[in-house]
Amino acid sequence: MAATFTDEVGRQLELPRPPQRIISLAPSITEILFALQLEKKIVGVSNFCQFPPAARKKEKIGDYAHPSLEKIVALKPDLVVGLAEGELKSLVVRLAELKIPVYISNPGNVAEIIDSVRRIGEVTSAAQKSLEIAAEMSKRIKQIREKVKGFSQPRVLHVLNFDPLLSAGKGTFIDDLIRLAGGRNLAETAVGKYPRLSIEEVLALDPEVILLASMKSADPLLEQRQWWERWKTITAVRQGRVYVLEADLIHRPSPRIVIGLEEVARALHPEAFKIH
Repeated sequence: MAATFTDEVGRQLELPRPPQRIISLAPSITEILFALQLEKKIVGVSNFCQFPPAARKKEKIGDYAHPSLEKIVALKPDLVVGLAEGELKSLVVRLAELKIPVYISNPGNVAEIIDSVRRIGEVTSAAQKSLEIAAEMSKRIKQIREKVKGFSQPRVLHVLNFDPLLSAGKGTFIDDLIRLAGGRNLAETAVGKYPRLSIEEVLALDPEVILLASMKSADPLLEQRQWWERWKTITAVRQGRVYVLEADLIHRPSPRIVIGLEEVARALHPEAFKIH
């Protein structure tokens, strides 16, 4: 039975029947599809889709930013799901010409990630499971927020890179996570989503907590941690509150963002998570 859906950038797509062959163009989408228990229907993923481990066994359709149209077409999908980030416009146009439906996800904060899970659940005929996941995510977020309620908000600096020094400002998931975790993002007033800061600016802002996370998965950031040790006048450095977080947990708009939120909250308010 045919159904029409509107994706998260306002495009309409029509599915003649529930999709049986789905391609994911992004790691976060792959995580959502697996969480929705659609593993058997996933026929292709991007080269960077490595979670859950079973995703690594799926056919690869190329780079996240430049997926291969030929590989996608060869896999005969009846639904392609991607993120609004990246240069996918020309690919979406070509797939539309080939009558291959494309759903674009476009969450901008944690609440919208939950909504995106629900909507992807609807378009993939996994609505009931998506509602369960969304409810569990909302419940865990509420529990974390309750734990950190009443504590003072520490000054927090998230660092993506130290040479040059890049942070995460307004409109990023990390900005939302810091706020939900009971902190104040020192880059929230900077210009751009990922503002470049000087060490002089950081010294003046004097973060009480520094959160490090690479753009690479499972990067221990040893060099960067050593680099920060030279700036002993920064409160976070002096008090040993420079933390390395798993990048995929705080940068990917997937159900695991709630695990990322708890990691941020534990870094900001360790006292709130002590067992009494």
